[in-house]
Amino acid sequence: MDDVWSINAWDDLKLFFPNNRNGSRILVTTRISNLAISLGSHGPYVMNFLDEDKSWNLFCQEAFGQEDCPYPELVEIGKTIAKKCNGLPLAIVVIGGLLANSNRTPEYWESVAKNINSFSNLEYSERCLKILSLSYDNLPIHLKPCFLYMRVFPEDDEIKVSKLIKLWVAEGFLKPIRAKTLEEVGEEYLRNLVDRNLILARKWTRRGRTKTCSIHDLLRDLCLRQSHKEYFICVPKVQRIDLRNVFFWNNNMCFLCSSFPKVQRMDFPEVQVASQSTSLASLLVCDDCRIMYPNLIRLRLLRVKAYEDVDIEFLHPTKLRYLNINNEMWLNFESPSTISLLWNLQTLTLRLPYRVVLPSEIWEMPQLRHLILSGLVDLPHPIVTQDSIIMENLQTLADLRNFRCTVDVLDRFPNLKKLGIFHLERDSGGLDNLARLHKLESLTIVEKDLLSLANVTFPTSLKKLTLSICSIPWEEMTVFGSSLPNLEVLRVYHNAFNGHEWSPTEGQFPRLKILIIWRNNLVRWRAQSIHFPNLERLVLD
Repeated sequence: MDDVWSINAWDDLKLFFPNNRNGSRILVTTRISNLAISLGSHGPYVMNFLDEDKSWNLFCQEAFGQEDCPYPELVEIGKTIAKKCNGLPLAIVVIGGLLANSNRTPEYWESVAKNINSFSNLEYSERCLKILSLSYDNLPIHLKPCFLYMRVFPEDDEIKVSKLIKLWVAEGFLKPIRAKTLEEVGEEYLRNLVDRNLILARKWTRRGRTKTCSIHDLLRDLCLRQSHKEYFICVPKVQRIDLRNVFFWNNNMCFLCSSFPKVQRMDFPEVQVASQSTSLASLLVCDDCRIMYPNLIRLRLLRVKAYEDVDIEFLHPTKLRYLNINNEMWLNFESPSTISLLWNLQTLTLRLPYRVVLPSEIWEMPQLRHLILSGLVDLPHPIVTQDSIIMENLQTLADLRNFRCTVDVLDRFPNLKKLGIFHLERDSGGLDNLARLHKLESLTIVEKDLLSLANVTFPTSLKKLTLSICSIPWEEMTVFGSSLPNLEVLRVYHNAFNGHEWSPTEGQFPRLKILIIWRNNLVRWRAQSIHFPNLERLVLD
C-alpha cells in the first residue's frame, strides 16, 4: 500500500487481510512518521536522503538506462547535477528523465547544472512539484501557513527553531490552545511538519528538542509557487536591520530585510505620534519584499531616532511584531523615544557589541514576549506605579546587565520563563526575590564573587540553570540539589564554584540529565551513580 495518509485508510482494508500466520506481509509506505509507527508491528524503515554515490547511481539509471555514465565528458558535470538534487530521489528522477531526452553535450548539461531550479516550467518539474504538492494539499489548514512561511529563508539555510517559532507567533499563524503558550503550540506544529517530512530536523538540543531545521530546495520552490498563488503574507510584521548597512549603504538597501539587489524606491505615510500623519517617507524596497507584501503601498511607518551623534533614523512599520537589529557600531536610542508606539511588538532582538541604553518606554509595551540582548545593553530600571502595565506576555529577558530583581519589578512579569542576569560588580541585585517567578524554567546568572547562596532563593519550576564567576563553595551545591526538584540541566562555568573537592549527597538532583563543569578548579569529585540517578550526559573541561 503506497502513500498512506491516515490510520483510517488501513482500518478500512485490514479486514480483507486476515492474519493466517502463513508468513505473508504487507508493505506500507507513508510520508508521516508517527503513522508508520502506529501501523507496523515492527519499527518502521526510515528512508534517508541518498548519499552522493547512491544519488549518482540513480541519476545514471534515469539519464542513461544503466548503472554508470557511458560518456566520459559528462561524468563530472553529471555528478554535479546529481549532487545539486540534495539526495532527494524524486528530484534525481525528474532531472535524470529530463536529461535522458535532451542533447548530451557538456554545454547543455552545464546550463542545467547552473539552473536546475529554473526548470520549473518544464513538464518534468511540473510533475515533480505536482507530486510534492500532494503533501501540501493534505496538510491541516492550521499547518499550511507555517509551511508556506519557509519561503522567507534562503536556499540551504539552517534555521534556528526558536527563531522560526517566534516568527510564526509574530505572523499570527499559531492557534491558541488552552493551558499552552503559543511557543509550545509552535513546537507541536513543527513536530507535525517534521513527521510529514516537509521540514527536515538538522540538529537537536542536549534535551532532545529540535534545535535547527531546514527545507529541501524543491519543497521551498513549492512554497514560493503556492504562496504567490494564494497571495500569502500581505502586511510586513517582521523587520531585520543591519546597522552597518544602514550607515554605509543606506541608498542601496531594502529597509525591511537589509538586502541589496534590485531595490526600488517607494513612498509610505509616516506617523510621528500616535494620532497624527506627516509627509511621505521615501524608502527603498527589494523585489522580494514587494512580491511578499502586495499591500506595501498602504504601509504606515513610525520614525525612531537611534544615534546620539550621527543623524540616523529608523522607520518601522506600525504593525511590526518582530524586530531584529544587528550592529557593530555605536547605537543609542534618543529619549524621549517613540519606540513604545510600536504597540504590537512581540520580539525585540539586539546584537550590539558596545554600550547601549534602551528607552524606559520598553516597559510599557504590553505585547512584548521576548527581549533578547547580546552585548553591552543597559535596561533602565522599570518605574513601578499603580498604572504600570503588567507584562503578562513577557517570557524571555535574556542577558540583562546590572538588572536589579526587586519585588515590584518581578511582579510585573508573572509568566517569565527565561531570565539571564549579568552583574559584573559584586552586587546580588535582588537574587533573593527570584522565587517569585513561579513559571521560570531557564536561569543564567553571571555574578562576580557571589560567594554564598545564603540569601538567594530559586523557583522550584527551574529546569535549566547556568552559573558563572560566582565563586560559591562546592559545599553549597546541596542548595540546588535539594531545592530544585525539576532541574534537568546544570551548567557550571568559569569558577562558578570555588574549591578543590565536591562530595555530592545521595537523594539530590533526582531529574538531572545534563551536567557541564567548565573551567573550575575542581580536583576531586566523589560521585557515584546513586548521586545522579538520571544523568545522561556529562561534560568535564
